[in-house]
Amino acid sequence: MKVRKAEIEDAEVIAQINVETWQNAYKGIIDATYLNERKVDNKRISTWIRIIESSERIVLICENDGEIMGYLSAGSARDNYGIKNEISALYVKPAAQRKGVGSMLIKTYRQTIHNEEFYLYVLEKNFKAAHFYEKNGGIIAKQFNRNLVIQGQEYAEVCYVFNEK
Repeated sequence: MKVRKAEIEDAEVIAQINVETWQNAYKGIIDATYLNERKVDNKRISTWIRIIESSERIVLICENDGEIMGYLSAGSARDNYGIKNEISALYVKPAAQRKGVGSMLIKTYRQTIHNEEFYLYVLEKNFKAAHFYEKNGGIIAKQFNRNLVIQGQEYAEVCYVFNEK
């Protein structure tokens, strides 16, 4: 397995992983109708192309034998917590989970930001992801917890901070 920066040609696969992982990870957490409506379409692919092309974001992918297994998207923090880096998305294909893909993405991201502190949010009821982030050094920062609103429905999010190494 290797991690590299995403290229425009990767946008469609990233969109597919995003949709598939949301439908798998958030089943029973987020409204099923919303999850079932998520599709890989031109709009979603175009969004990923813009993110990949952005000089303000970094998108890393982990691939094995040429197959993209997962991705991480990060950039400047959106919140004013005194932490300047934020991971906004880290998703691994369900079939590739528990094989070190996510850990490799975090490790490479840490190297990319010179081991500076960063944070990310995880849905409170996404226990598998919470366990993964704790295993990879994330510490809950309750003071930064917030709610995410999707189609008028609120979902509690937990903030994990990863300290400098």
